[in-house]
Order: sequence, then structure tokens, then C-alpha cells
Amino acid sequence: MPDIIRDRWLPFVVHGSIVATAVGLGLLSWFIAAPIKTRLHETISGQRLTVLATPDIAISLDADSSVAVTNTEPSGIELLRGNAFFDVSGNQPGKLNLKVGTTYIRDTGTRFSVSKRTGGGSVAVANGQVEILVKTGTYLVGAHERADFDGIQVTGQRVIADTEIAPWRHADRY
Repeated sequence: MPDIIRDRWLPFVVHGSIVATAVGLGLLSWFIAAPIKTRLHETISGQRLTVLATPDIAISLDADSSVAVTNTEPSGIELLRGNAFFDVSGNQPGKLNLKVGTTYIRDTGTRFSVSKRTGGGSVAVANGQVEILVKTGTYLVGAHERADFDGIQVTGQRVIADTEIAPWRHADRY
């Protein structure tokens, strides 16, 4: 008689353990992998826009520009076209990872502008410094400097005046 009872419950125990394992793995994957949300901010010709990507990162877009912002940590931002000025507040570096084509730019607590062109772009730093990551290595660009990049290398790093950092922002003030 005990063998008959054990044989009846064996399929229920096996199937129950499979279901419990599947439910446990499903809940575990739900808590570990939060979905990534992307917001797109665009301007048209003649329009300028300032948005808060996070409480610590303000983005000012020039006319005919667009950026995509993800909710990752640190914030992932991609400049899709045009010009943008980034104001990163706070003392902690590494709050922002910016992608421009195949080039990555990381902040170290700073204010800087980025321009995207065909085949590359340029970055101009107002305060602090940024790291530009290209195929040939990592380059640091400090305050009052501008550098051009093409995804492979950084060229033309030079000292500039304040008016050359996002000149379209200075035009709005006067």
C-alpha cells in the first residue's frame, strides 16, 4: 500500500517543483532586469529647448538638434544630430555617458557643449573636464579647451574663449 501512495504523489511533486522553479526564476528576472526607457528630445529650425535629463543634468539643444536619453545609471545620452550644451551639477564625476556616433564622452563634473557633424564632431568645455573615448585611446579635454574627434582619433585640441563654447547660447542672452 505505501508504494501505491508514493507513486501517485510523485508526478505532482515533480510538476510542482518545475512550476515553482519557473515562477521563482521569472520573479528573479523581473527584479534584476528593469526595462530601459528612452526619451527623445528634438528641436526644429528656429527653436531652442532646455530639458532636465536627470535632476543633476540639464541639456540645452540648439535649433534642429535631437538627443535620446535613457534611464540607466549613469545616464546614457546620445546626440543624434545638431548641437547640445550639457550642465552637469554636483561634485561626483561620471554622472553622464554621452555617445556621439562611435565616440563616447564621459563627464567629470562639468559644463560643456558638443556638436555632431558628418564623420565626427567637437566638444568645447566651459568648466571641469571631459574624457573622450575613441579607438586610439582616451583623451582629456579641460576647461576652456576645444577638441575635434572622428571616432578614431582626437585632433585640433586647442584653448578657446568663453564665447566659442556653445555660441548659440550666448546669442540668446543679448
